[in-house]
Amino acid sequence: MDFLHQKLLDPAAYPDSTTRVSFRETHISRVYLTDTRAYKLKKPLDLGFLDFSTLAKRRHYCQEEVRLNRRFNSDTYLGVCGLYNNCGEIRFNGSGQLIDYAVCMRRLPETSMLNQMIFSQTEGLRERMPELAQSLHELFSRAEVCRNEDASNPQVIINNCIENFEQTKLAIGEELTSEAHQLMQSHTNHNVQALKGLFVQREQAGFVRDGHGDLHTANICMSTPIRIYDCIEFNRRFRVNDVASELAFLLMDLEFLNRRDLSKSLLQYYQDQQDNDPGLAQLLPFYKAYRAWVRGKVEAILSREHDVDDKQRRDAANMACRYFNLALGYALAPTLFVVSGLMGTGKTTFASALAKATGAKHYRSDVIRKQMGGIPEFTAVHSQYGKGLYSEDMTRWTYAKLIEMTIKSLPRQSVIVDASFAKASDRQMFLQLALEKRVPSCFLFLQCPDDLAKNRLKVRQHDASDGRAELFSKQKGHFDPIIPSENLIHVDTTKDVDQNVQQVLCQALMGQGGSR
Repeated sequence: MDFLHQKLLDPAAYPDSTTRVSFRETHISRVYLTDTRAYKLKKPLDLGFLDFSTLAKRRHYCQEEVRLNRRFNSDTYLGVCGLYNNCGEIRFNGSGQLIDYAVCMRRLPETSMLNQMIFSQTEGLRERMPELAQSLHELFSRAEVCRNEDASNPQVIINNCIENFEQTKLAIGEELTSEAHQLMQSHTNHNVQALKGLFVQREQAGFVRDGHGDLHTANICMSTPIRIYDCIEFNRRFRVNDVASELAFLLMDLEFLNRRDLSKSLLQYYQDQQDNDPGLAQLLPFYKAYRAWVRGKVEAILSREHDVDDKQRRDAANMACRYFNLALGYALAPTLFVVSGLMGTGKTTFASALAKATGAKHYRSDVIRKQMGGIPEFTAVHSQYGKGLYSEDMTRWTYAKLIEMTIKSLPRQSVIVDASFAKASDRQMFLQLALEKRVPSCFLFLQCPDDLAKNRLKVRQHDASDGRAELFSKQKGHFDPIIPSENLIHVDTTKDVDQNVQQVLCQALMGQGGSR
């Protein structure tokens, strides 16, 4: 593969004139990009849910990819081309020995891909959600209605879920704990049974269609017109599904990319156009969790491919853990998380990761304190311990503001309150609020060795916190003891933050009954 890969990086291998060739890789394909074209080769794999193991099968699925995607995107998919080896010279549409096939596509502008626009923080994306909602509505409307398949819609969903959890066992011990796998499987099984009647109704009503199957942000080009591409060709069972599952995939991916505002806006505009879908809201949480688990599986598989470079494997492993955490977050009922610890223990780093996994409101005392003091967030204030901006009165007002904000958010959604909580009375005030609001609560005490916390404080830059190494011992001396309780979770921040998030989510779910 290294020989072939190097040859395919040579512009001479391509029938179209190009100044350079770049490269992308997924768990099942390699894509070579010229100035104007994309050539997609399928890896010779048999993963159970797909089989590209022979040349004939790769040719078939290349042809299927072109046929199926032209349903939605007729001008992008140019056809299938052969790859030839002529005495060591590798050429597409050349002569000599036929060694593989590729899908040839017109290259779409990378800067217009929805995921890239999110990464680059492109302005005006929210204003384009009505247009995207219309494109989705048209895609789903054109897709063929599927009834009376070999297996009913509920049975297909059950089989997909069983397969999904079986294939993610490979991630246990790395991106997944056994507790996380078991909890999510139990939660999914419970929901499948509860929704079985609705699954049947949806199939009868024509919501199950031969659609896309892989509808995430990397497969949407926000060009004019919008182009949605790269549907699943290798397994019809993954492509034929409820339009609610298709929509949930995209909403989930937007939320994974921390753009819940876009997800909310897109859903609202879609519902405005599709007013006759009463079961959609009930199904979306289930399908979001399912799709997040699928994406975790895909990244976990990629992280184990030996012909992928080390950095991409590490990145894929990290992504897998975050997708699994998002799925767990969807399973969680609205919860109050009280995040406590000494300065430098990583409270905000952890709270931010937990907020991404749960969609929780994240209220940080350092930011609120600066706002109340009329001080820009990133302006350093070098007060003495317990003085000025950090006086007892200012601290009391800060916690009062935090409790006010928490009251406004609970019980509609989860809330993370990120503060030192040095006083036991402040901790109790928030935990009592959770009891009054009848929502579960978790008191998270973050810890690491003192030297590590002090080192973090020394290198911290451009942050709302004014914690400094020279104040650490004073804060520690004024910190009320942590009293063991059933909702107390100790978090060791020397460990990976996403693994810590998964630990907390599992303990929170177990406290809420696990499968419910």
